[in-house]
Amino acid sequence: MSKNIIIIGASGHAKVIIDIIEQLEDYTIVGLIDSFKPKGSFIFQYEILGNEKDIPALSQTYDFYAGIIAIGDNWTRKNIYKKIIKIVPEFEFISAIHPKSIIGKGVKIGKGTVIMAGAIVNSDAKIEDFCIINTGALLEHDCNLGKFASLAPNATVGGNVKIGAFSAICLSANVIQDISIGIHSIIGAGALVNRKVGDYKMVYGIPGKVIKEIAKGEKYLYNADKYAKEKIESYPQIEVIDKKAPWDKLIQGIGSYDFYHTYDYHMLSKKPDETPVLVVYKKVGALIAIPLLLRDIPGTVYKDATSVYGYPGPITKKIEADFNNSNFIKSLKNYFIENNIISVFSRLNPFMAHQHLVLKNFGDVSLQGQVVNIDLDLKLEKQRALYASRLKTHVNKARRLCTIRKAETPAEIQAYIDIYYENMDRVQAKKDYYFSSAYFEDILKSKDFRTEVLLAIDNESGTIIAGSMFIMTHTIVQYHLSGTKEAFLHVMPTKLLIDEMRIIATQEGYKFFNLGGGLGGKDDDSLFDFKASFSKDFKPFYLWKLIVNEAVYNELVSKKNSPIASDFFPLYRAENHLNTDS
Repeated sequence: MSKNIIIIGASGHAKVIIDIIEQLEDYTIVGLIDSFKPKGSFIFQYEILGNEKDIPALSQTYDFYAGIIAIGDNWTRKNIYKKIIKIVPEFEFISAIHPKSIIGKGVKIGKGTVIMAGAIVNSDAKIEDFCIINTGALLEHDCNLGKFASLAPNATVGGNVKIGAFSAICLSANVIQDISIGIHSIIGAGALVNRKVGDYKMVYGIPGKVIKEIAKGEKYLYNADKYAKEKIESYPQIEVIDKKAPWDKLIQGIGSYDFYHTYDYHMLSKKPDETPVLVVYKKVGALIAIPLLLRDIPGTVYKDATSVYGYPGPITKKIEADFNNSNFIKSLKNYFIENNIISVFSRLNPFMAHQHLVLKNFGDVSLQGQVVNIDLDLKLEKQRALYASRLKTHVNKARRLCTIRKAETPAEIQAYIDIYYENMDRVQAKKDYYFSSAYFEDILKSKDFRTEVLLAIDNESGTIIAGSMFIMTHTIVQYHLSGTKEAFLHVMPTKLLIDEMRIIATQEGYKFFNLGGGLGGKDDDSLFDFKASFSKDFKPFYLWKLIVNEAVYNELVSKKNSPIASDFFPLYRAENHLNTDS
């Protein structure tokens, strides 16, 4: 009896695999699985039954426990494999070998592999798991094809060649005998490889030359001839930094940055499903660095990017007012496309130069609201003279009733954290604002920036009644998190804490004291009005929104039934995260 199986993937590659399976007597196809094709549609006479998450239920309905991944892209095939074994660890992956292929003596073939019509695999070759040997391809004797690697139609590989995992030999490319090709490398269509190729390389031409470094999962080079003719230096490669030492070194070299750009803040702010990266562009001295958090989009092979809570955005060096950002846009867009990043969201920093210039004509940069800055270049008396008259009265009253001191002991820090949580309970804040105790501990011990917590002590009882956290980096002081005990709200100690930090920061030579905006970054609520009583030096606060792949973005929105009228971005995550700072 034949075994029931499913085909995972519903593209043109799936059609070829269906053709192979139908010529074998071992298997019966019960249907297909696909994340993006509509359920109930058909490929040939076979119905798309659902997506990967549906496999456990479908296997009971249709009596299958095996299948084959019909996805031509090596990296995507691996990602789908990982998803399936996470959902159904016991799932069996079969191989499909066309009866009109030629398989030599002693050949070893791993699971999940596809060998198409007219392909030849000669003696003692080893094909590891989840490989593709396409129509008319030749893999000579004693070769080793690594996991998730592939040979395109009419590719020819000489004897004793070692091809690393995830590498792709494209249409009609030729690799001479005794050559090794590293992992995650791509040999462009028609190339002739006559020397060793390392890891993460893209090779094109006769003889083959490395024309660029590539990343994991970078797509195959279909227009290699055009690419090879261009001046590579015109389109600098994006460097991605995800380790502390090089991250710190790079932003320190730039010099102008806020604590929201630091490695430590990204690590303590990220959620479990987020990966911090610093995306760097360099060309002839000019440098642009954008910190982002990469996230998998659940149920897909795609990712998106967002920014940390606060005011990050790009930081720059040697960018002049006449900077042409066209090459930067091309390089950054290529990086997003090659890494399956569908959309990008970032809050921008009101105090960083050239953010609008480098992002010009790249996505949507929209005004979210305003933030309140106290200009610390002014004399202390002038700063206070700009206070609202009622604010001066409140500060004077709080100074009579309270004493201010820095939190230094663990008990004092914990008292401040408890007050902050009490404050969040009172205003019924969203869960995103309930930072963990570890968050407070890590932000205080970081050497990437300086953090001070000021406490207000009630003179009569000696009780800590309020606390505010301030973070200083270079010329900027940020008013970060604050709270007041409910029983002492009438004293208005937070106003005194801000006033005290204003004095300290001015005396220490800082230039900007950012109090932030209203709830969600708006400038039309009571929170903004409270901050605006300190200063009328308002700075615009912008958001950057970029849709990289509009077709996939729209498909994700459609599947999520997201409200089209909403200004939330990205729409397919509308119920999951906050997008703006408060």
